[in-house]
Amino acid sequence: MKLFFLVLAATAVIADDLVPTCSKPVYCNSELLHHVQIPKIYPDSKTFVDFQMRKDEETTLNDFQKSLNQTDGKPSKQQLEEFVKEYFDDSGELEDWTPSDWSSEPPILNSIHDEKYRQFAKDLNQIWLILAKRMKPSVIEKPEQHSLIPVTHGFVVPGGRFKEIYYWDTYWIVEGLLISGMTTTAKGMIENLIELLNKLGKVPNGSRWYYQERSQPPLLAKMVALYYQKTGDIEFLRDNIVALEKEMNYWLDTHIIALNKDDKVYTLLRYYAPSAGPRPESYNEDYTNAQRLRNGRDPTEFYVDIKGAAESGWDFSSRWFLGPNGDNSGNLTNIETRNIIPVDLNAIFFNALNNVAKFHSLLKDPRKAAHWASVAEQWRSNIESVLWNEDDGIWYDYDIINESHRKYFYTSNFAPLWMGAVEQRFLKKHAPRVLDYLYNTEVLDYPGGIPTSLNNTGEQWDLPNVWPPEVSIVIGALEALDTEESKRLAKDVASHWVRVCYKGFSDTKQMFEKYDALVAGKYGGGGEYTVQEGFGWTNGLMFELFEKYGKELKSSDSIEDTPVIPADNHSNEKLSSISESLEVIPLNPSRSTESFEN
Repeated sequence: MKLFFLVLAATAVIADDLVPTCSKPVYCNSELLHHVQIPKIYPDSKTFVDFQMRKDEETTLNDFQKSLNQTDGKPSKQQLEEFVKEYFDDSGELEDWTPSDWSSEPPILNSIHDEKYRQFAKDLNQIWLILAKRMKPSVIEKPEQHSLIPVTHGFVVPGGRFKEIYYWDTYWIVEGLLISGMTTTAKGMIENLIELLNKLGKVPNGSRWYYQERSQPPLLAKMVALYYQKTGDIEFLRDNIVALEKEMNYWLDTHIIALNKDDKVYTLLRYYAPSAGPRPESYNEDYTNAQRLRNGRDPTEFYVDIKGAAESGWDFSSRWFLGPNGDNSGNLTNIETRNIIPVDLNAIFFNALNNVAKFHSLLKDPRKAAHWASVAEQWRSNIESVLWNEDDGIWYDYDIINESHRKYFYTSNFAPLWMGAVEQRFLKKHAPRVLDYLYNTEVLDYPGGIPTSLNNTGEQWDLPNVWPPEVSIVIGALEALDTEESKRLAKDVASHWVRVCYKGFSDTKQMFEKYDALVAGKYGGGGEYTVQEGFGWTNGLMFELFEKYGKELKSSDSIEDTPVIPADNHSNEKLSSISESLEVIPLNPSRSTESFEN
């Protein structure tokens, strides 16, 4: 009973314990933010918080308070627009940047035998120049007037509305840059994240102050492993090992939770971002949803859970919904991220622990290597004990309220394989069962790629959307199973995904952050904002697959119009009309080598 109360206490949110979303009130916690965001002066809530102040923060807030007093606290939309125009600048904080190590003929092209795909890779290589940015001098000179956090090195942004560094996006971007021969740029990207870590005590969700109180999947150590694998730069490890340990301790200090399963106590991580109020970059959306809460639910809990889901990178998905019966039904008002133990977070954290242990071995520090290896091994054991489902032969997220596995298909179920968080004896025993699970979901039948979930909620991390990082996870998992069948299937999935993206690029000359599983090459939809082009992690995955399979991939293979067999939870109008054409809907013009860690 005592253990049961331990779990319940860990899930509670106490409003008095919450800190502000960030230390810059203009962008995070002010009457100004509230009054500007609620009437939707800008269709995208992110627009305003990306503006820079023309004056200092104190003057801006004081003058706005005077304006409020003159209007009895009820300024008109026009008055708000005029105030923003006078006190804020929307000219942008970044400038174009050409990395010194970019080449129009990167060596990876020699590994791609298909002529059309080689040209495709050359076109993708050009996109790095579009996405490469650096800070304007004004950000460095007057950082207090910006929501953007200054960093030293140039960087590659994801694209579209995302005009800053994003933590987990950067992993696939760094991977793509390294494969493209841009080692110095990749190193600078990693060093920027370490700067942010040292400044904030964590790697934030993104390099904006309004992301200050939440992180994202801890992939920094894996990025360092990729860089070291390419360069053998032991001094880089020596210079940054303390920072990597700092990140491990941050997660252990702030995100750990104990649970009782089968009369044993286990500790694992959850996503948890306890700060007050709505997300500044989605203020209107969060505030509006909080007004719709039912059954007396506290908005404070809702705001913490919505930020926790944003911290996961899966913003948003039925994966975080706890319906009335503990299922994944409902909508955003049912979100309870803090009460779910995620498979992918814990697999990624194991990998980070394991890499830090290996780095210490390389640096000839056996005592610290043994310490972190011991923590990693305990983490791997806990993943197996808590998240593995023996009946279904797969890993599932765990519901700590209902003390049960969340037995739904999500691509994150495969993360332990991708992250090497599975012992060899366990892998050999269960590899056929994992493959059977994948086949039985029928997710391989979708013409546009493997959907992130099989629950069509309208949220962007659910059916029918396909996300490049999750495709990378599934392919990596299949490779890790290391059977003839799994390796063949990994190549088939990779080959199909490259054809999907090639078709989309051929039709639109764009790469997108997400795609539609129902229509090969069509961009995805749903969620809080329109689909974004660019796109950093999509580019990165393409180079990953060209490096692994470039000699075998053929553009002459056609996209197969394989009909989807709808399961019961697929039912909706879009799925029932799966026979629609595979043509891409035109855009609105306005709009390897063996891994180090395994």
